Amino acid sequence: MTGLAAAQLDLFLDSQAVVAANEIAAALLARDTARASAGLDNARRQGLEHPGLAGLADLTRALTEWHTPARDAPAIAHAVTWLNSEMVPAAASALGSQGSKLVAHFFAELAQLAHGLAYDHIYPHAHSAALCLRAGDCAAAEQAAMTIPQWKELPDALYWVTIARFRLHGLDAGRDTFFAFAWRDPQRVPQLLEQLEDEVLERDWRAFEAASDWESIPEPLLPAWFPAWYVMEHPAVAASLDQALLPDTPPAEAVRLLMQLIELEKQGNSRRLVASRARLRSLNVEFFELYMARRKVRYG
Repeated sequence: MTGLAAAQLDLFLDSQAVVAANEIAAALLARDTARASAGLDNARRQGLEHPGLAGLADLTRALTEWHTPARDAPAIAHAVTWLNSEMVPAAASALGSQGSKLVAHFFAELAQLAHGLAYDHIYPHAHSAALCLRAGDCAAAEQAAMTIPQWKELPDALYWVTIARFRLHGLDAGRDTFFAFAWRDPQRVPQLLEQLEDEVLERDWRAFEAASDWESIPEPLLPAWFPAWYVMEHPAVAASLDQALLPDTPPAEAVRLLMQLIELEKQGNSRRLVASRARLRSLNVEFFELYMARRKVRYG
């Protein structure tokens, strides 16, 4: 075989490999494992080589192994773990950005299965709200979370509602529940911020962290003070905050006081203003000093 003929054959085989890989990928996106398996077998028989075939084979195996679990929280939670460890990485490797569409189908299947099941704090990822979010159905996720009794006091429900509202309507819609979550589960705030992917909120978060040394507040509890800092920096939001979401904690009490102070400051010095500032100082001296420094900058 001449050099030109060999090069032409290589080009032909490469082209066949690309076509075969594309056909297998299309079959997988349609969740047609029989067609995908047949395409892989055919590619092997022809000796075709393509960098994506190994990933497509892994994903085909994962799809073949998938079984709808029983309708209970432990079984659904086990299926979620399997999807995260097997299906998600295989889909990303084999299909790239298209992989999320395939994975979303299975989370939607689990969400439908979990519909109506009670919230189980041991298996939160098995709740339909969490599964709807993974499936990309934010409206259904919000509705499912709000059916949980006393959801406004439950960190997991607040987490799901916040993500759903942010994705559906933006920062203004999800701010209240974000604050409520920060007061009740401050250690998971960085995780929630990562999920929200909101540049404006991220910028405020970095500014909050840099605003003070925060030596008086234990690091795990620091995110609970972010809402107070936020209201101090953005006083216009105070009028729209849902006070029903505020728990009886010092960081939330600081927000209550700030909401009062914003109105009292418009009236000038008064005994009530002095008393409210004294109360704020008693909650946390470090935050109070930051608040007073902002007052000097704002009012001179």
